[in-house]
Formats: sequence, C-alpha cells, structure tokens
Amino acid sequence: MDRIPDRIAGKSVGEIVTADYRTASVFTRYGIDFCCGGQKPIEQATEEAGVSLETLLRDLDDVEKEPGVAERYDQWTADFLADYVVNQFHTYTRNVMPGILEYAATVANVHGDTHPETRVIAALWPKVQGELVMHMQKEELLLFPYIKRLVRSEAEGNTPAPPPFGSAEDLIQQMEAEHDDTGDALAEIEQRSGGYAIPDDACATYKALYSMLREFDEATKKHVHLENNILFPKTIRLERSLRAV
Repeated sequence: MDRIPDRIAGKSVGEIVTADYRTASVFTRYGIDFCCGGQKPIEQATEEAGVSLETLLRDLDDVEKEPGVAERYDQWTADFLADYVVNQFHTYTRNVMPGILEYAATVANVHGDTHPETRVIAALWPKVQGELVMHMQKEELLLFPYIKRLVRSEAEGNTPAPPPFGSAEDLIQQMEAEHDDTGDALAEIEQRSGGYAIPDDACATYKALYSMLREFDEATKKHVHLENNILFPKTIRLERSLRAV
C-alpha cells in the first residue's frame, strides 16, 4: 500500500472509528486507544504503538469490506445520542458493576496467595465503580438535560440561559478527565490480568470474573468513544453556535 487512502488521510483514530465502528476491533487488536486517545492522527498512533502502518491499513480495509452497514452515530442528533448512551451504557454499567465487585472480592480471597494480581484488581475495582457512579449521575442530572435544552433552543431559534455549571464545554472538560482516570484504571486491570488470561487453576467464579471484565472493558471503550469523539464535540459546537447568535 503506497499511500494512505483518501478516506483516512489526515484523520484521527477517533474519526476513523466514528465513520465505521467496526474498525475499533482493529485498533484494539494492536493496542491503539481509540476512545480517550482518539484525537491522535493514525500515523502517530501506529508509530507510538510500534505497529506497521501498512499492516494496520490492510486490516482496516479488510474490516470495511465486510458485509453489513456501519452505524453512523455521528449522524444522530445530540439529544438522541445522549438518550442512547443512558439507555444502552449507563443501564448496563449499573447492572454489571455490583457483580464484578462481588466476584473480584471472592476471587482475591480464594486465589490471592497464588495469583496476587487478583488482590490488586479487587482493590482497584471499588474506585472504578464509585467514580463511574458519580460520573454517570453528573451526566444524567446536569450535562444531558442541558444538551436537550440546546437542541430545543436550536429548533426554536433562541439562546438558552447559561447553566449553573458555566457551560457544557466547562463540564465536558471534567467529564473527559474522568474518562481518562477510568481508562487508566481499566488499562491497569487488563495489564495485571495479562489481558484477562484465565490461569489453569481458575475456578468458575474466576473465569466468570475475567469474562465480565473483558466485556465491561469493551463496552466502556465504546461508551467513552461515543461521548469523547461524537457527543461532546457535537455539543460544544452547538453551544458555541447558539451563544454566537
């Protein structure tokens, strides 16, 4: 492959995944962050990951040729996307986190002597869970209702009153910092677990824990991608345009 295809040239990793979420599997395979670190150009991301750009482009091309229609979340309105995030990801996150907490504690208690990494994971998880609970509450009580006000204001042709938290842009900066913290903690859990590798002496609970953690990590990456790379930029652009009127 002599050059980067026009559809990808000059685009960030996050923009590529936004255009076709199926490509997320390729970036994940090579350890390239497409959610919190999605702003990096593909050339920079591959270089930092020590990945051949030609190989990555070939794999992206293969994925994009697969049958099926790529979901274009970037074409959804901001209010609709916010509701989707709550219904699809906030609900899932709240439902699965208590089970992970229980299983992590059990596995650490039973297998901690032979697999000390399970104790580290059990110690990390309550922080992840607590921070995500607070994060989702702020989105549902503050940011997302304001996003809906922005969308209504655009439709009605008026300027919304400033929110008590200053602006969507100010709050989004906090949200993105919290995403980074969660991403760092989940990356450490993945590293400590050896990529969720199940040891030979693992019991059923151990296996279930690592399966749940893998699924949670994948869901959270998509959750953060939809916010960082689509919903948040869309909201900031809308707020700026309405305030400029």
